[in-house]
Amino acid sequence: MLTRQDVRQEIQRHLDGLLTLEDLAAWAEEAFRSESFEPDRAEVIQEALAVIRDAVDPHRFRWEEPDFEDLLSMLKD
Repeated sequence: MLTRQDVRQEIQRHLDGLLTLEDLAAWAEEAFRSESFEPDRAEVIQEALAVIRDAVDPHRFRWEEPDFEDLLSMLKD
């Protein structure tokens, strides 16, 4: 089960330079499709994952850094 904390950790890994934006977006895409989500928080998690995965659009050659501070705030416990 994917929790808000899991998403926050992946965002933090990106902010710490351990995960590229492309890799973060790929992780978000995979998580969006294959995970069950924290009860009562599924909508918030899915919204955050959608923002992250949409940041990289290889068809449009778009790499747009999301507002990670806003996402982290949205995912707070």
